[in-house]
Amino acid sequence: MRPQFRFVFVVFYFTAVLIFAVYLRSANNRIFYQLITLQAEQSWLIQELTNKQLQVETLINPAAVSERLGGP
Repeated sequence: MRPQFRFVFVVFYFTAVLIFAVYLRSANNRIFYQLITLQAEQSWLIQELTNKQLQVETLINPAAVSERLGGP
């Protein structure tokens, strides 16, 4: 009876380890997807910020201001 109990224990132990490994892999994939999504969003926001900065610089550029005011 004792060897049979050990066999059942070993089978349950390895099953639990494999289920835990699948859980960790799933969590890893989910975190990786979130990371990639956030990096893409950050890249898009940086591009938007750069465009806005360029627009502001063209509005406050001394040459552009004097041109709008009708200066030399």
